[in-house]
Amino acid sequence: MQVTDERIAQFERDGFTIIEGLLDQQRVGQLHAAMDRVYAGEYRADRRPPRLRKRVTPFGAEDSVHWILNARVLDDELWKLATDPQLGEIAARLLRSESVSIVEDQLLDKPPGGRPVNYHQDYSYWPFSRATQMCTAWLALVDMSIEHGPLQLARGSHTWGHSSRPKELIRGSEDELLSAAAAARPDDAELDSVTAVVPAGSAVFFHCLTFHGSDRNQATGPRRAISLHWAGAECRMNLAETASHDYPYFFARLADEGPIVNKYMPTVFPGQDAP
Repeated sequence: MQVTDERIAQFERDGFTIIEGLLDQQRVGQLHAAMDRVYAGEYRADRRPPRLRKRVTPFGAEDSVHWILNARVLDDELWKLATDPQLGEIAARLLRSESVSIVEDQLLDKPPGGRPVNYHQDYSYWPFSRATQMCTAWLALVDMSIEHGPLQLARGSHTWGHSSRPKELIRGSEDELLSAAAAARPDDAELDSVTAVVPAGSAVFFHCLTFHGSDRNQATGPRRAISLHWAGAECRMNLAETASHDYPYFFARLADEGPIVNKYMPTVFPGQDAP
């Protein structure tokens, strides 16, 4: 897909851009099947160190989004998605970076009645990067209605600077949904939220400082999505910030202040060149 100057300008102005129909329905179906496998504990391509190959327990609770980090190392279909050079190229163009590496992915399955996810900035959870040349793609795997509680984004909030994490993330509430964004909002800025009511296969690319969250799932079916997260060429490792990470082995063989690229986080555009 060609990333136009207009789309780059929109990303830089608003902090996000929506691309409908990026994935065809066959691929959407393949990703549903991959999610089913991982949630069931069936790992077809386990790339984890042998001593760590145990069943993954999703973050969250029964009444919240069921959230699995870095499932790309568990399933070949998810690895293929995360390392897709076409998706990586979109991220690189939007970030104006000569290259990007995939640093994280998330499976997001919010059941009917699942609670809100409070507004937050993704960069708050990536202190291992010394730069903010990072972005996310949120890929819708169901036709999103307003009832599903799809992704919401605060337009222009990537210009507000880096703020602290919300006290609670995935077990959010309607009262606290916007609190972190409202606290970070400059006096001369509006909190203008946009809701991604998009068909399955659509993608929302957004900057790592863009405040975003989602409302309660009031639909009768689950709200499923996958998110991919890339780092641009400007990003450099801060190894001191990896000690408490949930997946410390992901940072194997990385040097402090070196590029964020290894076998778990390969360069996906312009091509894989991990050591």
